[in-house]
Amino acid sequence: MGVDCAQVGVRRSRRRGQRLTWGSLLWAVALVLLFLIFVGGPRLGTFLLVSDEPAPADAIFLTYGVNIRRAALDAAIQRYRSGEGPRVLIGALKGRDAAHYIVPPTSELARQYLVDGGVPPEAIQILASVDSELEEAQRLREALAAPASQGWQRVTAYVPDFRARRSMGALKKAVAQTGVELGVVAVRDPEVQLERWWETRPGLNVIWNEYPRLAYYLIRGWL
Repeated sequence: MGVDCAQVGVRRSRRRGQRLTWGSLLWAVALVLLFLIFVGGPRLGTFLLVSDEPAPADAIFLTYGVNIRRAALDAAIQRYRSGEGPRVLIGALKGRDAAHYIVPPTSELARQYLVDGGVPPEAIQILASVDSELEEAQRLREALAAPASQGWQRVTAYVPDFRARRSMGALKKAVAQTGVELGVVAVRDPEVQLERWWETRPGLNVIWNEYPRLAYYLIRGWL
């Protein structure tokens, strides 16, 4: 009996030690995360933001993330009028509610906005709809390989600011072998404010969702 009680006591002590070890580890991880957020908080947002300078191009590409952003659409209209973007490509996201609702695709809304702004319909091309930034990069590569794009030397893509680093990597890698130079311009989102992302719910959502996606793209070699 004495031996059994001693063995039970040893097992209980080991369990308590394991619980303390795991508890201490979790607390340590939490403290490290809090330290990183406190010290590098602003940089977590601004690290996502990369952008090339806008430059004259043979075509403007409005990715699906900005194809109904007024700033991006107005930039495309202005560049068409100035001759710095005679063609406009529009990215399209697959509609998840199309089976139940009559909802106009954002790409069609973008096309109409451009037409209303003076861009002729024949200068606008809507790319095949996609589910991700990776697929969108592949659709752009296919568009650049088409006969209608022969002779193009430069394309300027407009992307959301909070997705700019991932979109730039995926787009530039996808078109690297086409011989077409690609510039990527970030469009700021007034609701996100990357410099102070922790102050708004959209900012918190961006950090929570974008970093895992960025890491996944890096691991898969898509950037």
